[in-house]
Amino acid sequence: MNMTGYYAGLDVGGTNGRLKVCGTTGNVLGEFTAPGCSLNTDGAEKSRLRYRELVMPALKELKLSPGCCLGICVAASGIDSPFHELECRSIFEEMGFLPDKLMVMNDCEVFLYLTELPALVIVSGTGSVCFGRDQNGSIYRTGGFNHIISDEGSGFDLGLKVLKAVANDLSGRGKSPILTPLFIKSAGLDTLGKIDDYINANLMEKSQIARFSLLAYQAAASGDETAMGIHRECADALWGLIRDTAAKMKTDGLNLWLWGSLLVKNDILRGMVEEKARNGLHQVRIAIPRITALDAALQAAEKSSLTR
Repeated sequence: MNMTGYYAGLDVGGTNGRLKVCGTTGNVLGEFTAPGCSLNTDGAEKSRLRYRELVMPALKELKLSPGCCLGICVAASGIDSPFHELECRSIFEEMGFLPDKLMVMNDCEVFLYLTELPALVIVSGTGSVCFGRDQNGSIYRTGGFNHIISDEGSGFDLGLKVLKAVANDLSGRGKSPILTPLFIKSAGLDTLGKIDDYINANLMEKSQIARFSLLAYQAAASGDETAMGIHRECADALWGLIRDTAAKMKTDGLNLWLWGSLLVKNDILRGMVEEKARNGLHQVRIAIPRITALDAALQAAEKSSLTR
């Protein structure tokens, strides 16, 4: 190991983990991938193994030492409490990274460091969550704790509403003339009994419910009013996360980042959320991040070292 200083950013999701390392002049020294983990679901021991499998072979290949790192930002799935943050920090300190060079945060939170304060990020993918960072650097979180009681406005939420709408149609309580045929063709669930069995078997597998959110988008784009109503309900829910997080921050003039597969790819939902945010917040600037979470983490590591 040599004594060269460097910066490192990590984006660790439940499936994949990524590491990017650059030198002091911004030159990329290497980018690496390995299996990911989520600290709150996989636990400390499995996460320790996965983090080490990602980081240590990479540093060995680059002939770098953890102790010479000038700044490292770990943006990781499952950092959902101060306890999880401490657990994650201890894993990296065990590897040899210095405590004052180490940043640990939820993988969605990293986008708060792209711009000057204050900033807010609303995420809607399979699940949903909102993070805010005020002018003093304090972090606020709303939502994203469990898909049964939370995750409002997410792919799971849209998908569950699709199941309800189709069930209402099949039972004669409502009409979804475009959505219902799309659903039956896609899922093969053409009776209330089959839908009931599917929900009972998959309610805790939120990705299996969230996959129906694409059908809501396709039906809404074709003019199905029920599907449009589903989008309006989910947009209201996402706006609620934004509104309540902004209220905690007690500030005007926000950078609002939109992230997650639904807000990036579903232009109907995104347009509704943007309209509500512009009408409800003063001096808000809204955008989709132009860089990945991995590059955002690397930027955060570099910026943090400059402010210490």
